[in-house]
Amino acid sequence: MLLALLLACDPPAPTFVDKTMIEKAHIHGDLYIICAGLTMKDESTRGFAADTLTTMEPAPACLCEHMIRDGAWDLPVVRSMAKGQDDAHVGCAATLLDKPELTDRAGLVNQLARIKVPAVQARIVTAAKGDADPAVRAAAMAVLRPAKNPDDLALVTAALSDTNPALRAAAATALVGVDGATESLVAAAKDPDAAVRVAAITALKGTARFAEVACPVLEADPDPAARASVAAAFQGTKDPAALACLREHMLEQEDDGLVRAAMLGALRKTRAPEAAQTLCDAIPFWVKTYIGEDKPEREGPSDIIFAQNDRDFEKSWECVQKAVRAGGYKTCEQRFYVNDWFSELGGGNPKPRPCKMPAGSGGGGGGGGGEIVF
Repeated sequence: MLLALLLACDPPAPTFVDKTMIEKAHIHGDLYIICAGLTMKDESTRGFAADTLTTMEPAPACLCEHMIRDGAWDLPVVRSMAKGQDDAHVGCAATLLDKPELTDRAGLVNQLARIKVPAVQARIVTAAKGDADPAVRAAAMAVLRPAKNPDDLALVTAALSDTNPALRAAAATALVGVDGATESLVAAAKDPDAAVRVAAITALKGTARFAEVACPVLEADPDPAARASVAAAFQGTKDPAALACLREHMLEQEDDGLVRAAMLGALRKTRAPEAAQTLCDAIPFWVKTYIGEDKPEREGPSDIIFAQNDRDFEKSWECVQKAVRAGGYKTCEQRFYVNDWFSELGGGNPKPRPCKMPAGSGGGGGGGGGEIVF
């Protein structure tokens, strides 16, 4: 009798499970070991166990029972549920949004968006329509894709007029690639909120209207962060009008270092030949405008020669030679910058001596203002 009772009881839960044990358990169909993996302290073990369970038949109940750990949704488990292919295995993830006590529900939405099963996707739409937390509603709106699911288009378009700017920005993000949304996005590019303007312009990238809305913001938007974000959005463009206005602003004074860095980054990673030419031609202007008495940070927001060299190193010698010949540099650091780069590129000039530190600066090289000795 006692033996029968003992056999009827569940075996004690394993105190340690690792990936190797889970792999062996999967081969032998030992669900008990795999489910125990969801309770381990090691995140990679929990994720691997969830990975394994998403494809097992019939759908194991333990996966849905271990989506929450210590009062929070468990990232390794929820992330792995994206590999599930049906509601039976991973549709239960939708219920996590029904728990307002969970922290970072907006971050949860971004993980749930990767779980492409009907129950989860429908729950995200419900959250976008009216979750009590504005951050969750905005996160849900941003991951909708009316370009693929036209049923969501009316919901997203209406959100462009919402009083919450975060929701308007999310709606603009969701409208990327939607036929017929261009005029709405062009209007949103003039929104009083900078985040909405940036989202709308970014969504218009690759369309015929991109330069029309992006260039005025790059040139004159009062928010430097917006200008920097829009400058970054030029990356990879092939639009002649966009490339032309980016060139124009490269040859105008831009006082914000983040914007300058974004422009350099965009041109460095744009394959259009106009991008390489702009970096080459703008070197003298940038040196005279942005390099003063202080040595520029290598790869920093004023290091245009680094950006040019990274984009088109075969033309670097020619570009820097033109910059050296252009002359007109007024500070020691300006002259040192172009001549040091030219020497590094094999220009044949002697390597210039670094500028001396000003008197009283505390540098080990002594005082006195100095000129470069070539």
